[in-house]
Amino acid sequence: MRYHLDIRIEVPTPTSSGGTRVWEAAWNARTDLTAPDGTVLAPKSRLWASHTGGHQQIGCIYTAQGLEFHHAGVIVGPDLTWNHDRWTGHPERSRDKELRGLPPEQYLRYALNIYRVLLTRGTHTTRIHSADRKTQRYLDTLIRPGSGSPR
Repeated sequence: MRYHLDIRIEVPTPTSSGGTRVWEAAWNARTDLTAPDGTVLAPKSRLWASHTGGHQQIGCIYTAQGLEFHHAGVIVGPDLTWNHDRWTGHPERSRDKELRGLPPEQYLRYALNIYRVLLTRGTHTTRIHSADRKTQRYLDTLIRPGSGSPR
């Protein structure tokens, strides 16, 4: 079976052409992820990170906590945004059905902790991308993209 890519992120390129770069990956594969030529890219597994090819897919807080990686990436979803000098939780935008029904202020505490845990998984580098453009602009003021060091 050809792989299913759940996550698609379009990133503006820093060129004068004003184009975008597209990045895609699968989230917690339920079947083996195979390339069009039949090569297994990542095996179906709840413990995706412990298998060869596991880096070809995205985990979540439940499959990544307690693990460390040389290089990690964190996608801040639309459930957590930076607005008017504060973080705002949007439980209705969460992919975690257990947390979707929480009041926004209670959800915010969970979301901040979840992202804190995910942001500490990389031992050498961690890349951060926000699905929300305003939040990404805020994050860019804290961390110079690609530099690995704060401004």
